[in-house]
Amino acid sequence: MNCSYHTENAAVVNCNGCGKPLCPSCDHRIKGFPYCQDCIVEGVELLRNRKSMAYVPIVRKQTSPFISTVLSLFCPGLGAAYNGQTSKALIHFLVFIGLFQMAILSGGMAVFVLGFLGMWLYAALDSWRTAQMIRSGVTPNSAEDVLVQRFSGNAKLWGIVLTIIGVSFVLQTLFNFNQILTRFILPLLLIGLGIHLLRAYLFKSNSSSDLSGFYRNNRSLDYPDSFREPEYSSEKFDLSDDFQTHVRNKNWK
Repeated sequence: MNCSYHTENAAVVNCNGCGKPLCPSCDHRIKGFPYCQDCIVEGVELLRNRKSMAYVPIVRKQTSPFISTVLSLFCPGLGAAYNGQTSKALIHFLVFIGLFQMAILSGGMAVFVLGFLGMWLYAALDSWRTAQMIRSGVTPNSAEDVLVQRFSGNAKLWGIVLTIIGVSFVLQTLFNFNQILTRFILPLLLIGLGIHLLRAYLFKSNSSSDLSGFYRNNRSLDYPDSFREPEYSSEKFDLSDDFQTHVRNKNWK
């Protein structure tokens, strides 16, 4: 077999990465393993890309946490827009409007009232935290939270949320949606959620009990064990020839 790079030379080893045959001139050792030049270049580029992805630029911006919080208290999303986070501002505003609309449609149900009040306070606290991070040098893109990461670039989730909000407005206009929501839709949603949680718990309990029962019933099985052979019995060894380890108490000065 000849070398992949020098066809006139005989190969003496294969690349540990791609398996190419290599001659002594192409045998590059990394921690004792042979690699070809293509695999080395690919590894260097991969490390360079990882470092560039992990790099967070330091851009100091004079953002005021107080102004950001006041704007968010006035309207959720304004504080994020002040901090330069347009996507977060839009998401906070839409979530707040959705919870506020559901609270109106449900006739002031405590779940939705507490939900939009909590979203209001969350937007204010998030604006304060983000403004402090940006002042310390973190870019706005690096200060995104989990909620924004879930919504950004997720067209399916956006479509579901906007459709639910739009349908709720239409139903409120055409029908008396308060009674339908409180007497039918919410109870069905709660029942479905409870069944889903119980189903997951029961299936998990059954699988764990079946596994424990399998191990309990198969404890007496005769598994192959090489140390049960006669040549490994204790009579074959002379314990007097073993190396003795003596431990003495010493006072260190």
